[in-house]
Amino acid sequence: MQNKFISELKKLLANPKRCVIVTHRQPDGDAMGSSLAWQRVLKALKHDVVFISPTEITQNLDWLPDYNTALSFENEKLKPTAKESIQNADVIFCLDFNALSRLENLGEIIAATSAIKVMIDHHIQPENFAQLVFSNTQYAATCEMIHDVIEQLGELENIDRDTANLLYAGLCTDTGFFQFNNTTPNVMRVAGSLIAKGAEPAFISEMVNNIFSEKRLRFFGYCLDRKLQFAKNGKVAYMLLSSKEIKRFWLQNGDSEGLVNYPFKIKGVEMSVYFSEEGEKIKISFRSRGTTLDMSTFARTNFEGGGHFNASGGKSFLSLEETEQKFLKALDDLEF
Repeated sequence: MQNKFISELKKLLANPKRCVIVTHRQPDGDAMGSSLAWQRVLKALKHDVVFISPTEITQNLDWLPDYNTALSFENEKLKPTAKESIQNADVIFCLDFNALSRLENLGEIIAATSAIKVMIDHHIQPENFAQLVFSNTQYAATCEMIHDVIEQLGELENIDRDTANLLYAGLCTDTGFFQFNNTTPNVMRVAGSLIAKGAEPAFISEMVNNIFSEKRLRFFGYCLDRKLQFAKNGKVAYMLLSSKEIKRFWLQNGDSEGLVNYPFKIKGVEMSVYFSEEGEKIKISFRSRGTTLDMSTFARTNFEGGGHFNASGGKSFLSLEETEQKFLKALDDLEF
């Protein structure tokens, strides 16, 4: 923990402030969990808080406490309220991202404000846009970081059961329920602290891993049965989905979440990739297991992306077929 960061944050929060929390587009469990939990704690400290997502909120996380308090900047009815909140904010907390480009159009609006920006994030290569920065890639999840910030502020008593569940959910989703190699001793310490505060491991596991809509389950089955392909002698698994195929299943935001991890159940698979055609671009999710295949560098070098060593994202503006060929050629630069 950075002592200077905590000292400056204490000064900043000494008096009630108008706060805005923003996270990256299409927020996942860690983004939603950290943002909603931090919102609850700030409100407990008597601050005025608004949480804004650049895009519509992922539907498969609608069971999270305070889910409905989030404002979507994509929602035309909510956009004026979101803009007004940003323009009037004293402080803007930027959680689980470190580049304003992750906010799409919302990033330009935030950059133009005079509000103090506070970044709390665990991704590599942070941009220099925030006045207060807590950036540390050794953390597995932003939820883990938020817990430690709350702890260092001396405010653990403001973590109630709902807040604990939010932080625990984000911790679990970014560590694969403690299966990934980012599961550190501090991750387990924080998990234990949150359980002691009322977090419900069985409930969160059930909601994340076992509760699917029928169309989502059928979509997973279709992808694994009809779309799964292999390269590099079975060490690489990948799926390419056209916009037509995606529309066939009437998917909502978040319905493809977790699909990219399923090929790892096949012995010998070291890398898994999911390509989805969305409008004029191809969205790509990269995953790897172990300590050899750096997905962040691979995504950044070939597909305008980045993220973590074992989990990163990218994009392509080529056709699906051209993107596949580019991907297969790029695999030659990896050592398996």
